[in-house]
Parts: sequence; C-alpha cells; structure tokens
Amino acid sequence: MRRRSARASLSAAMPACAPEFSRLARSNTELVFSPRAKRCSHQAPPPPFTALRRSFSSTFSLIPEERAISPERPLPLPRLVRIVTWIPRQLLRPLFALLTFISHPAWKQMLVVLPTLWIAASLFIFWKCIQCPLGVINMIGRFINSKNLNKPRTVLISGGSSVQALHLARNFHSAGARVVAFETEGQFALLKYSAAVDRFYTVPRPNPGDPLAYAQALREIVERESVVFYVPVSSSTPAYYDALAKPRLEVVGCQCFVPCAQDVVTLDNPLELMRVCRAAGLATPQFWAVANDEDVRAWYDSGASKEGRHFIASAGARGARDRLRFVMPEDKNQFRFPREISAEKPWVIVREPKGERIVTCTTLKESRAVNNVTCRVDSTRKGLVPQKDDEADAWVQRFVSFLAPARPMTGHVSFRLVREDSSTNGHGNRLVAIGARVGVSLPYLCQNTANKCGHTATVGKLLDTVLDTREALFAFWDPLPYCAYYQSRAPEGRRLPSPEPCKTPPNVPL
Repeated sequence: MRRRSARASLSAAMPACAPEFSRLARSNTELVFSPRAKRCSHQAPPPPFTALRRSFSSTFSLIPEERAISPERPLPLPRLVRIVTWIPRQLLRPLFALLTFISHPAWKQMLVVLPTLWIAASLFIFWKCIQCPLGVINMIGRFINSKNLNKPRTVLISGGSSVQALHLARNFHSAGARVVAFETEGQFALLKYSAAVDRFYTVPRPNPGDPLAYAQALREIVERESVVFYVPVSSSTPAYYDALAKPRLEVVGCQCFVPCAQDVVTLDNPLELMRVCRAAGLATPQFWAVANDEDVRAWYDSGASKEGRHFIASAGARGARDRLRFVMPEDKNQFRFPREISAEKPWVIVREPKGERIVTCTTLKESRAVNNVTCRVDSTRKGLVPQKDDEADAWVQRFVSFLAPARPMTGHVSFRLVREDSSTNGHGNRLVAIGARVGVSLPYLCQNTANKCGHTATVGKLLDTVLDTREALFAFWDPLPYCAYYQSRAPEGRRLPSPEPCKTPPNVPL
C-alpha cells in the first residue's frame, strides 16, 4: 500500500509528457520528430538533429554508387562458330594467357623504366669479370715491350695545321714510327684527325717576351711521350723558337732536325742570304737595306720603285723571329707601313727578278745537302709543278758549301729562286735567290717513304703534275683529314669555297 501510494504521488508530480519521453529515450532507432507531435507548453524546444548518412568519396562523386554502370560484356559467339573454333581456341589459349601476363601494367612499367639499370648492371658485372684477366695481360704486354729492342721510335712533328706536316706524318707512320704532333693555340688542328698520328697536343703560342716558355712546353711533350726525333714544320711558328728549344730537347735525348739559333738567323735573314750568295759567286737581286724612314723616302726619291716590283722583308735577328714580308707600292704617298723601321729592326727592299719561279725543299744532314726537291710555280694553273732541275741542285750544293755554320746543320731549308730571262739581264738564264726559310715546305709533298725517315725524293711520277691540296690531303687509309679540312674548318653560317690548289707562300705576311 505504501509503494502504490508513492508511485501515485510520483506520477502526480511528473508532467503528462514524461512517459512518452522515457519511451523514446530507451529506443535505439533513429530519432525523428514529427511536426504533428504535440509539446507541452512548459517544455523547451529540443536542439536541431541531423541524421547521419553515408557520404560518397570524391572518387565516386561523379558516378554515384547507386548509379554505377556495369561493364558491357561482348556478345557470345554463335553456337556454330564456337563449335567450329573450339580446337583453335584451345590451342591458342596458352598464347593468350602469356600475352595477358606480359601486357600487365606492372610489366610495362618495368620494361620502360628498368632497361638502363639492366644494361648498367650487365656492363658492371661483365667488367668485373674481365678486369682481372685484362690487368694480367696488360702487365705481361708491358714486360714484353720493355724487353723488345725493336719497338717503334716516337717522332714529334710541329705545324699540325699544314698539309706538308700531314704528309710528313704519313711518311713516318708508313715507315713504322710512332708519330706525335702538336700545333699552337688558335690554329686548325688538321693532324688531330689523321690515323697516322698517335697523339696530338696544343701548345701556347711563342711569346717574344718569354721565348723559353715554348721550349719548356716542347720538353714536357718529349719527356711524356719518350720522343726520339723532333722534325719542326715551321709553317705557323718561326724556326727561331724551335732552335731555342733545341738545346733543352737534346739534353733529354731527343734529336732535333733544325739548325741552331745562330744558323737559323743566317738562313732566315735576307741580308745574310745575299752575303752568302755573293761569297759563293752566285747572282743576287738588287736590294737596299733601310734602317729608318729617311732611307725609305730616299729610295722612293731615287725612282727605283718605278723600275719593277719590289717587296720589303724584315732583316736581322728580329727578322728571323718575325718573318714578315710586304709588297712595296710604286707611289710614295701610298706607303703606309705598319711596322717600326730602326737600327734595331732593320728591313731590306728587294727587287723581284722577272722569270720562272722555283721553290725547293732541301734536306741538310751534317751541313750537306743530301736531298733536294724542286718545284716550278705555275701561275696559270696556280700551283706547284714538280720538276727535275739539275741547275737548281747545283745552286743548292754551292750555297751550302759556302755556309759557315756554328755547328753542323741538320734540318730542312726552303729556297725561293728565280730563273731570269736572258732578254732581261743579258747574262743568260741564271738563278737568283730572293728568299730562304728554315723548315719543311710544300715541295716535300713529292717525298716518299723509301727510307725510315721518308727523306728520299722520287718526283718521276709527279713530273709536270700540279700539286693539289685535294690530292695531298686524301688517302684511302686516312680519309678523315680531307673531310675535316674542308668542312670542320669552315666558320658557321658561311659556305666553304671550292678547294684551291697548293700555293707558294704569300707575300703578306709570311
């Protein structure tokens, strides 16, 4: 009775909506308030309720899961076709399975990304496998070469941009020598592309302020390559600097085919050339030594400039170093000389005789002319024509015999001669020297490889044939210099002119 009275009192105290609220609170279902539900006046409105619903990710936002389209399947083959092709399909099933396996996206990625790694790994494993045997073979080869007394001797050649240097290198290579060549900076490295050259170097250009730097560069090459012979081709570098380097190279056991510095000054100096010719009783052209501007003006005032073609050449020790030559204009007002004329830097004006021009390449050995190649300058075909000239050979022998060298000379000398017409001088066809240069000249292209150094001339098959650079550059076993000379040497954006024949040294400057 007491419990019932308590419940009755509690029910009387609770609001009328309490039973409904308790029932909803104990429910596990979603809360949904119907707008028709009646609320008591004393109850506060409940907070807004949001039902929890599953949301789709951004991946499926465009195609909702409920609207996903099932993939289309190919229509089944007709029954008759399936029966007929059943055996072929069974036979090709392994192939289709293999193609499916290979065409997997993972395999595609591996085939695209990993080939480089596969090649590198294969090369690394291959090199590791053969590195040790190759090292042993290399050691055995070095030991055998050290005991071999007949190993090829190394020859060093300068003037690596000239045609005659290329021909000289090929001759030495054919004779069994190892050829090393070099050229000064700024010159075209023609011999670098030749198969006859084993090693090519570039050295700094000789500097008159420090002439021994050039000699030191040559000595480093000689010591590094174990050079036995040095044959300078003084086309881009005066022989004066090679003569200064000669004592330094001979100390390390390298024989140099170049005279000493004093003899180079004698041969490259036009005044000394005239003196030796007069001492030997040989004819000389008319010449005038000038030591200042007053001498040049006096020469013009004498009217000598109107009597023929003249050129002015550097003389003395500095002349042998500079090797400059310029054409003299006939009118004094047109004379604009870019060089200094003084007692320290003398010059000589030479009148060019009229007649046949001849260029020689003479090989000197112990102050004896052991070989002489003569070429006639063909002004019509603009080239050199090899010829057998006994008179020129006799002239060279007589000139060399009257030289008084400081020591026996060994090397190459080029003489420029003119055979005067008898109608011009009244003394018959005599040879007159107008210049000389120390070094290998273009007539050396007539040399062959009869002996080990290639210094024996055979001009029989080349008589009355114009020497052409195309013929001199091209060789079937060494074709790359020909291509490099006419293609790589051309500046960008300019068309290369047609190949020109070999020409004599130009008048300005040598």
